[in-house]
Amino acid sequence: MLDAFLRRATEDLPVYITEVRDAFQANGNRPFHIHVTLYDNTVRRFALRLPETSTQAEADFVASYIHATIYNILSSLGALRMDLYLSPSDAGLMDLAHSLDEVFQTRLAKSHRSGFGKCLNVNERILTALTGGKVQFAFRILDIAQEPELKKPGKLTESQAVFQQLPAMTKKRMILGMDIGGTDIKLAASIDGRLAICKEYDWFPALYTQAEQLIDPVLLLARLLRAAASLYAAGKAASINKSVFDKGASLDEMALAAETMEQDAGSELRGFDAIGLCFPDVVIQNRIVGGETYKTRGMRNNPDLDYEAEFAKITYLSDYLKEYVTPDGVVMNTNDGPMAAFTAAVEQAAVGADVSRGFFAHTLGTELGTGWVRPDGSIPDIPLEVYNFIIDLGSFTQKQYPCNDVRSINNFNTHLPGTLQKYTSQSGVFRLAAKYLPLKDPSTYQQAFDSGLLQWQENSLLVPIEPVDARKPCLEFFMVKAAEPGNEACKEIFREIGEYLAVTWRETQYILQPEAEERTLFGRLVKNPACFELICEGAARREPALRQYAADASLANTALMQQLDAHPDYTVAQFAQAVGAIYYGCLGLKHKMKQIT
Repeated sequence: MLDAFLRRATEDLPVYITEVRDAFQANGNRPFHIHVTLYDNTVRRFALRLPETSTQAEADFVASYIHATIYNILSSLGALRMDLYLSPSDAGLMDLAHSLDEVFQTRLAKSHRSGFGKCLNVNERILTALTGGKVQFAFRILDIAQEPELKKPGKLTESQAVFQQLPAMTKKRMILGMDIGGTDIKLAASIDGRLAICKEYDWFPALYTQAEQLIDPVLLLARLLRAAASLYAAGKAASINKSVFDKGASLDEMALAAETMEQDAGSELRGFDAIGLCFPDVVIQNRIVGGETYKTRGMRNNPDLDYEAEFAKITYLSDYLKEYVTPDGVVMNTNDGPMAAFTAAVEQAAVGADVSRGFFAHTLGTELGTGWVRPDGSIPDIPLEVYNFIIDLGSFTQKQYPCNDVRSINNFNTHLPGTLQKYTSQSGVFRLAAKYLPLKDPSTYQQAFDSGLLQWQENSLLVPIEPVDARKPCLEFFMVKAAEPGNEACKEIFREIGEYLAVTWRETQYILQPEAEERTLFGRLVKNPACFELICEGAARREPALRQYAADASLANTALMQQLDAHPDYTVAQFAQAVGAIYYGCLGLKHKMKQIT
């Protein structure tokens, strides 16, 4: 069993963590039980079984499986602490358990952690937000003979009324939805139940070295939309400067236009009743608390500032946005993944679909976003950084490339190999193109170089980001090629993306145990129906039971989403989450009304 896994790994083939777990659970005889105390003080049990090992390579592989499993748990669920139950007579596993403090760098400061320790940085920031820093994460090693029995968690009360009520709350209100991503920001303003204004702005936050460079464009866009929406609501739509709603408009042009439109609105300039937004980082109780994503890499690498102090400015983005709402208005912030799931739940509930099992969704774009909405409409306060999941314990050749190389499976932020960041997002498409096309479709591969979408810089293969960011055009190029009849090599790229999503499904079902078993997919990778079909074909090769749905026009059930579907310039695949953010803002109004009554 172990020999077969290692052989595949050295042949540069993937060795999925799910198949390793299946084999170990079936054949292992060494218990390694993990009890995870979650933020709400409930305890989740993962009763792992491990095989005997006879070589150092086998022992290292088993250790990599344990490290990956713990890392996936901490990246998605988080923890107050982690108790490890095993036999004290198993010297090898005892050594492995004792080494976890070093592997996860529990005793190091956040600024000194790397690799596996990065997930504890996020966990610490969450613990600070939830407990004021009174709780510190720790591993505890205990005798399995003393392992306690755990109660099964109770089920939530099933309800879909909350989702059904939100669309009507847009009436007689002015609400802004913001979808903040890694390559663009999309905004949608609703006025009295109508989708009045949409705006897209391209940016590259990973290059920003100061918090203000990230915060200021978001605030300016909110200001711009407030001015335009105020004119629209006052019957002065003719005064809206339509040229700055082109996505190529500069910050200076938008600032000047916002000031002019504010003057034109005069006394009729008003704040939004609610702003709903999603941000591509961990968000707990309206606070951005992650700080380990690719989007803030420029700030993390800036030697001239204190990163913790700088990131703390971003933490309070929701508070800064309150300037653009009415005195009794609300700002509601969550991660982009949960926003995708929330959006799907509202749209499905609008046509009477059963949402009693909640929703689980992914966004496939710059990275893999993940969203989970419980049956009662709540979004769990957990990291849910599924894009950091390690799903591949093999592919040994591809992990030798530096993380910025297209061919690498190493995470941009942690440098750990095998994480979903390099498998199911645009980076996965680029990597698979570099892997397959040189031999299977050299003409398409050369065309990518000729078009400037791929280039060599010394010994590294890159998608250029300067002077022009080529990531979107490069992804679009391979999507168009995959949709062409007969282009089998490019089609296989998207089938393999589907296979990775099937592994993701198994891993999320195992760790998170969501009530929902199907997945709704958002983002650029599924906006092309042919690519979505290929993704589903690939997923079915590994998990025939998995049901995936594309967030396309079939999701357009509420009035706002139907208006988006009919829009001549924008699509549901692009702006669905911005519209969903409008409804998320309505949820905040609903909660506030309930508190008042």
